[in-house]
Amino acid sequence: MAQIRKYYWLFWVGVVCAVIANTAYAMTAPEADKVIQHGLPEQPEALAETTQALFQEFEKTKNVTSLIFYSYGMLRQANHFSVVNDFIHASEYAKTGFFYLDEAVDSHEDNSRIRYLRARIDAYLPAVIGRCVVTLDDTERLLKEKNVFDNDILKHIEYMRYKALVNCNQPQQAELLMEKIKAKTCVDANFFDPNLHAEPEWDMNEVTQIVIPLFKGE
Repeated sequence: MAQIRKYYWLFWVGVVCAVIANTAYAMTAPEADKVIQHGLPEQPEALAETTQALFQEFEKTKNVTSLIFYSYGMLRQANHFSVVNDFIHASEYAKTGFFYLDEAVDSHEDNSRIRYLRARIDAYLPAVIGRCVVTLDDTERLLKEKNVFDNDILKHIEYMRYKALVNCNQPQQAELLMEKIKAKTCVDANFFDPNLHAEPEWDMNEVTQIVIPLFKGE
């Protein structure tokens, strides 16, 4: 759980590079728009305030982006409690964060971008958290929708699946998939980081094809 903060901060760094101000969509979900442009607050009190505001915004507008950002905020707070050894609250906040992340996917079954975001989070979590099974299901579905994403996004999905296979103790399948990945040209060197839980930074393909369209309601 202590590693969660790193995973989500990389997400915000990538998103900040894609400012979408001056759109009508920002007016419908101003709290989510603030997060996209500036990231989640670092200070615990400000983080808690922003997270609560995101949930209130979701309840009012039903904007799924607000719900996903709320779940991120809860997971960030879970990390804070873990750092200060308050494991009861860390567990409670993590469960809540994952619950609403799953709720976002379950209530939008046909939205591949939301499913991608969940896989992107779960794939790089430690195996002990037990989210690899969810990631295997998500990546299997996403890979069947090859006409939805371009090759750059498919590359990310395949590698997330590889991580999930390793975490789910399926080494043979993981090795076969890695051979397939390495056989392709122009594979990002970051994908071969020896640290299994080292999450690649979000690239502009993910920001433009996943995050911004989702915020716009596509």
